[in-house]
Parts: sequence; C-alpha cells; structure tokens
Amino acid sequence: MAMLKNSLIRLSKLILCCLALFLVADVASELLASLIIYFKKGFFPFSWQDVFLSFFESGYVGGLILGVGIWIKVTLEERTARKESAK
Repeated sequence: MAMLKNSLIRLSKLILCCLALFLVADVASELLASLIIYFKKGFFPFSWQDVFLSFFESGYVGGLILGVGIWIKVTLEERTARKESAK
C-alpha cells in the first residue's frame, strides 16, 4: 500500500512539474512572438489571456501526457532493476 501511495505522489508531482514546464513554454513563445511583432510592426501585443488560452487549449494535454509517460518509464525501470537484483 505504501508503494502505491509513493507511486501516486510521484505521478502527481511529475504531472504538476510537466504542466508548469508547458506553461513556461507558452509564456516564452508568446513573449517571443510579441517581440517579433514589436520589431516588425512597432507594437507589443503580449497578453496573459493569450498565454492561458493557449495553455488551456492544448498545453495541459502535453503536460499530462509527458508526466504520465515519464512516470511509466521510471516505474518500468524500477521493476526491471528489482527483478535483476532478485536474481
């Protein structure tokens, strides 16, 4: 039971970290796009609303998938290591 609890805590931490990573990537991409527009057109259209809209449209999916994928990989590697050490 403790192993399952540890595993679920690790999964939730991984998902939160990956969601934060994708949110930071959305902020960076919006800033970069706004800077390019600023140097080309002369105005800076950065908006936090656009950042969060982009994140809630597609960014959270990437964070969830990445977090679950890393968790599966780590779990499988731990299982393989346990089987090899038991031999």
